[in-house]
Amino acid sequence: FEETLYFLDDDELQTLQQEVELEWTRDVKADVLIMETTRGNREVPKGFTRESEIERLVNAIHEAQKRKGCILIPSFALGRTQEMLALLALLMREGKFTEIYDLEAHRAHRQHTNLQLHEALQLIVLEKGQAEKMKLGGGKLFVITAGMMSENTAAHDLAARMIGDERQSIFFVGYADPDSPAGRLKAAKRGETFVFSPSAGRVTRKCHMRDFDLTAHANREDLLEFVGQVSPRVVLLGHGEQDSREWFEERIRSRWPKIKVTQPQPGKMIPA
Repeated sequence: FEETLYFLDDDELQTLQQEVELEWTRDVKADVLIMETTRGNREVPKGFTRESEIERLVNAIHEAQKRKGCILIPSFALGRTQEMLALLALLMREGKFTEIYDLEAHRAHRQHTNLQLHEALQLIVLEKGQAEKMKLGGGKLFVITAGMMSENTAAHDLAARMIGDERQSIFFVGYADPDSPAGRLKAAKRGETFVFSPSAGRVTRKCHMRDFDLTAHANREDLLEFVGQVSPRVVLLGHGEQDSREWFEERIRSRWPKIKVTQPQPGKMIPA
């Protein structure tokens, strides 16, 4: 017999990302649902809203620009970088910054289909090595792919130059592995000397640093509601820590006892 299968990337359900069109997810039905569980171990703080977090980011950027330094926002991947640029574009439309556009808008399904990031933002593509030479001042805002600030990336090279300068600001908008250069920077207190990376060596953090919960991953409560909406026969849980998967399994079994819940193991066959 035939059954329908739906794979849910938990980035996909972050409906608060205003540039992505997700209306069609409301009608999704499937027999088998495969879903990610990234934030299953993270409770949403009481009173938290994405709008208030965006307002925090806006205020922090304004403060940073008053210092005449630069702002670096490292982003996990190309799509995530576009999301951050689109967010800035929408803020510009509200008069909180100046304008923005995107040459690739026609290739993405967005609610704001006329949002062209490239021209309005006056985007500049950094050439190889340019990040190591350009002057860091005047309130420049860098949104650069490489959220972990891995070596041999522009995000790493810029951060290495900015860390020791009290005029500069580095803003994180998502997860950074503790063992990555970004993770080590996030853990460093102001005035602390630490090893940023093998190539950059030991640096002393003097820059301003802020962390904003603007993840692309959906909150666990939203994902749980999606399970009820899809009403599958079976749910396969993946892409999350053990406690994240266990949180989802417990809640799904409690709310929908007839749904079979499985946590697939590497290399193991899953029974139908």
